Amino acid sequence: MTMKFILFDIDGVLLQSEGYHRSLMTSLNRIGTALGAPNARLNSNQIAHFEALSVTNEWDSLAICTALILLEVWKIDGNIRLNSLDPYLPALVERPIEFDPFLDRFLVTGLLPGHSAYDQIVRENTWLDDTQRQYLSEILHQCGDIYRSPTLPGHQETVIGSQLFTELYGLEPQLHIDSYLSQFDRPIMTAEQDQSLREWLSNLNHKAGFMTNRPCSAPDGFLSAPEAEIAINAIGYEQLPIMGSGLLAWYASTRCEGDEHQFLKPNPVHALALLQMCTGLNPEEAIEKATALVKGNHSCEEWKKYSEAKVVIFEDSAKGLRSGIAAEKLLTELGINIELSLIGVSENAIKRRALKPFAHRIIQSINEVEWESVFL
Repeated sequence: MTMKFILFDIDGVLLQSEGYHRSLMTSLNRIGTALGAPNARLNSNQIAHFEALSVTNEWDSLAICTALILLEVWKIDGNIRLNSLDPYLPALVERPIEFDPFLDRFLVTGLLPGHSAYDQIVRENTWLDDTQRQYLSEILHQCGDIYRSPTLPGHQETVIGSQLFTELYGLEPQLHIDSYLSQFDRPIMTAEQDQSLREWLSNLNHKAGFMTNRPCSAPDGFLSAPEAEIAINAIGYEQLPIMGSGLLAWYASTRCEGDEHQFLKPNPVHALALLQMCTGLNPEEAIEKATALVKGNHSCEEWKKYSEAKVVIFEDSAKGLRSGIAAEKLLTELGINIELSLIGVSENAIKRRALKPFAHRIIQSINEVEWESVFL
């Protein structure tokens, strides 16, 4: 019987990720206030704009917005730095900070959006002095490093809560708060849709898993927050495999000595490794086989079980769809044909426009889906 796979993105597809969005909004306003711009605020459309540009990690968007705030306050006091999260009084910039003009021009984000933003900001603002450029480099180049980033620690404490923050990173909490993920994330599926999916999964030839850029737990010795696991606990599918950024970063840095971000979607390794996990492989074996296929050091036997399989990807951003497209191409070149369906999921007009070039169809909600019909 034909095997059928569903690869789910989590945020925006199965989970209303209010936790991340509220954390980002709160962190940005907190940083703006500390820099002397208390009315620096990010709205939901601007967050959607970031995501449509494939800037889906909040540590990137937070760092980019922080850099844009600094451009404004430096016009008044060029020595301002983010030395603490205490309010800077009196305020230097009372008006709201305009983020949209930069987003409209930020067309080439790359795999490391912070780096791309740095290049563009420095290119467009020739008045910056050497020390200011160096500080922007610290913010934008180190935005994902909990121990070196000026912006990430407070934000990450907001995301996962002070207790886990201290346990995981060994850092003193600044905020003493509960996790925004636990407080504000909400499942999107209705009880009826959830039951329908569980019934579909009861067939042994039906497989599903999560393809997410959320950090997830990684082997001992590699630091990665269990944010994907928090999400899966919220929706109640702990039995399904997760291929998150923590595992891919661990493998890239410890097995390939490469950039931690190299295997994340839109890289085909993300989708291919999850397919292998859906059929029982552990994460290391799954990523190993996926990277071998990408590098051409593969055995056809390792992929024959996917011949004529039907694969559906549900995504709210283009990166996961592109990962599936690239994976299908590699399998086809190997002589393994799969039937791939790419379904974009979003109500937001900005995100729907970004999905349109890649999706076979776009829906507003996962609750519209009849699971078996997506394979027809």
